[in-house]
Amino acid sequence: MAGPGSQRNKAHKAGRKAGLSAREKHRNTKDASARTSVKAARSGAQSKAERLNAAKQQRDKKRAAALEARRTAGPPRVVALLPLSEDVDVPRLWAGLLAAFSADDAAVHVGSGKAAAGGMDVDAAPSGAAAATALPLAMTTLSAPERRRLRFTLLPPPEARDDPLAIVELGRCAEVVLLALPGDVNTTTIDDAGSGALSILRALGLPAVTALVQSPAASEGKNPLKERAAAKKHATNALQEQLPGDHKLFAADTPADFKAVLRHLCDAPASVPHWRQQRPAVMVEAAEFVAQQQGEQQGGAEGGALGMLLLRGYVRGLGLSANQAVHVSGAGDFQLSQIDGPSEPPATNDSPEASRRQQAAAAAGSAAMDLSAAEGSTGLPLLARPQPEQQESLVRENDVDPLAGEQTWPTEEELMEAEARAPKPRKRRLPKGTSDYQAAWILDDSDLDDTDLESEGESGDEGRPQHHSDDESLPDLEPNMDAPGGSSFRDVDTGTEFGMDYDDEEEERGGQLAGMIASQKERLRQEQDDQMFPDEVDTPEGVAARQRFDKYRGLKSFRTSPWDPRESLPQDYARVFAFENFKRAHKRAKEAAARVGAAGDPDGAAAGTYVQLQVAAVPADAAARVLERVAASQQRGVAPLIVFGLLQHECKLSVQHYGVRKAAAYEEPIANKEPLLLVNGLRAWHARPIFSTDEHGADKHKMERFLHEGRPSIATVYAPIAYPPLPLLAFKLPESEGGVARLAATGSLRSCDPDRVVLKKIVLSGYPVKVHKSKAVVRFMFHNPDDVRWFRPVELWTKAGRRGRIREPVGTHGSMKCIFDGPLRQQDAVCMSLYKRVYPKWPEDLRYVA
Repeated sequence: MAGPGSQRNKAHKAGRKAGLSAREKHRNTKDASARTSVKAARSGAQSKAERLNAAKQQRDKKRAAALEARRTAGPPRVVALLPLSEDVDVPRLWAGLLAAFSADDAAVHVGSGKAAAGGMDVDAAPSGAAAATALPLAMTTLSAPERRRLRFTLLPPPEARDDPLAIVELGRCAEVVLLALPGDVNTTTIDDAGSGALSILRALGLPAVTALVQSPAASEGKNPLKERAAAKKHATNALQEQLPGDHKLFAADTPADFKAVLRHLCDAPASVPHWRQQRPAVMVEAAEFVAQQQGEQQGGAEGGALGMLLLRGYVRGLGLSANQAVHVSGAGDFQLSQIDGPSEPPATNDSPEASRRQQAAAAAGSAAMDLSAAEGSTGLPLLARPQPEQQESLVRENDVDPLAGEQTWPTEEELMEAEARAPKPRKRRLPKGTSDYQAAWILDDSDLDDTDLESEGESGDEGRPQHHSDDESLPDLEPNMDAPGGSSFRDVDTGTEFGMDYDDEEEERGGQLAGMIASQKERLRQEQDDQMFPDEVDTPEGVAARQRFDKYRGLKSFRTSPWDPRESLPQDYARVFAFENFKRAHKRAKEAAARVGAAGDPDGAAAGTYVQLQVAAVPADAAARVLERVAASQQRGVAPLIVFGLLQHECKLSVQHYGVRKAAAYEEPIANKEPLLLVNGLRAWHARPIFSTDEHGADKHKMERFLHEGRPSIATVYAPIAYPPLPLLAFKLPESEGGVARLAATGSLRSCDPDRVVLKKIVLSGYPVKVHKSKAVVRFMFHNPDDVRWFRPVELWTKAGRRGRIREPVGTHGSMKCIFDGPLRQQDAVCMSLYKRVYPKWPEDLRYVA
């Protein structure tokens, strides 16, 4: 019981209750919209059943598209065979692939060699020279035995495995690549040539890849199944080092193995690089050249007479428009005069006579190409004709106007107004015989001698004025007519110069002094680390620095100092084209190419159509190269010819920039402006690119004298316009005829921009001879005081991090007083950075880009 003096605590307010939190209110509310998330409210709330239904409709749409693609007889899939080692039996693989396309297994000759265990036939086809004679390695089109609508065009491996250009041609047209590897653990699975071929395919864009493994011949006492499993495991490990990822791998020994490979080719979709999907292409299967008559030609050509080149093949990628320009590999850019629709040639295995499969296809192609010379009288269905107002022009260079940068000529009113405002000429005293033109150059008459002056307008005796010198000790001077222009002067007395005599002793003493200065400078130069400062150059002694480096200028900051990209451009820049907005032009070109071949388009052929292209105005020598290439692809292991449809403006010349890296297998240095063979997928041309740093967001880029290993750079060249994505492969051509080109660098297209500024940097170095705190006397940077005064506004810097400037010259040998922002050390080096803009080398031959 509490007493009167006990403690009394304050009672709680029982009637008061704390309010609900925001989380409790949200949980207890009955409004369903309050519980809807913000994301669902924006996108529109869907129930679970609606989401499942939408996913099911998307799956059904994809399945229907895949079934329609199977039902539709599209162009044959291009399958290329590429052995990665010289130990691969190529004739045996080729014979096995051809045998897999035969519906009757007994129709193809199969070897009688049987394995000791398992009863498997490891010699499925004749090998060696006999197989090569029976089944020549040439481009062959076959139909799948189970799916007649599905056809394949088999491309044999290149004749020379170490030729990188042949691998490039194979990668430009292949949709599926069969990589053949030997399964013997005692052999080289992927040799140097195979590794180089894979690197080229990766840089060009790798299509769908399937690996084939050849097991070694079964020996007595060994299990064939175990040998096949070991061969596949060994080949898988070797392939993972070159191509990381999951790649399907099949054995290639028995007819059943090749049947499995064929089923995989039928089911697996073909894939090509993205840059090939954005442009139409035609793989030429037949070609013919029809020369025009003398009266039909509109002027001669450098390559001989002009004519019509007829090319047949399937349109792949996007639809091909008759208004588009086409690029024929090895010939150049041309226009189309017409697109015809001939009947598709039959596959080789469609004929019942198996012994005359290749002959029947060749005869059908030659009979179909028997066309008349007159345009429009081919007798084939007409697919498209070009519209003259919409056809892409073949103009490569811009018209140069020498007066484009000059001011306009003043009008008569402006001239009269200028004469009225001009001050009246005052009366001056001029030398005798001075014309009005000469008088305009005389600014002040105070420097003239009164004895030779007369009033302007007074008559005087015309003659050569006599010049009098105040210094009688100076010898008479006469013009040196041997000098360029005859404007310099020489002393009449060759033994004296301004009264000073030079004897042999003084000349010898001067030579010794110059030698001492050179040796001292070389010793000081060796003390510095030349690897850290590769831009250092020596100031020439025989030429003034202000003349030798007259095109260079100094910058306060390389990053922030302005540089006008349109200032002092070379004459070659007037011949190229520039975009106002490159991304917008690329978008419009892609949209126009995507509309070609759609329903109701009368100017183009849809993708998958077998067409005949009538390429107009082709020189005879270029057509001869095309015909030879097509014939070689039909008879031996040569990649077929590819014709690419060009997008808008891709015929015009501009300045292109490619991001490049040096190839890992190329160890030799790649110098700036070194001749290289560049291949960007569409074209191949000779160029001498300049390399610069790859810095994002910079308005100026420093030129690099070499392409360094492991460092990304930008290669700038003059080339026809192209749109990314587009790969680039740079090859170093051999110096001798028997050599092979080597892959030097790889990269991709960045942009087409003539305004990209690339600056070459040089560093002039000097050394302090007297130092007092922040002041110093610097030598060896210049050799005369006039150069010191000329470069006085340029900022100096030292290798220790000091900043300074030139105050004044000292003496007559190029020494100068300098002041810096802090104490200077005696062993420090004083430097001056100078910059000038550099441009790529203009191509020597632009008649056509092969």
